[in-house]
Amino acid sequence: MKLLLNTQEERCRMEVYGEYLKKIPQLLSQLEAVETMYQKALMEEAMLADKDPSDPSTALYLDRLARTKTQCLDRMADIRNQLQLIFALKGQIEKESPALAAFITE
Repeated sequence: MKLLLNTQEERCRMEVYGEYLKKIPQLLSQLEAVETMYQKALMEEAMLADKDPSDPSTALYLDRLARTKTQCLDRMADIRNQLQLIFALKGQIEKESPALAAFITE
């Protein structure tokens, strides 16, 4: 039987690959949480549509919701960029790894 993880480079490659496989669901969970927070901010903003915007409490709340939405949009973009990078790197490892190639073709 041929040894698949017989070099330090291949062992490191598999370790990094495993880290990517763990990171993907974590990022997807974070994305879901941030998208939910964004949807809640949109809902609250709609609920405040019939309130007097000159009221100090309403104005402060609308301002907070606007900041929340901006932060959510920034974080969603960041998470998506991270996911794209991780998927690209994962794909690169899948192409370069003799061990993964052996598992896929067996």
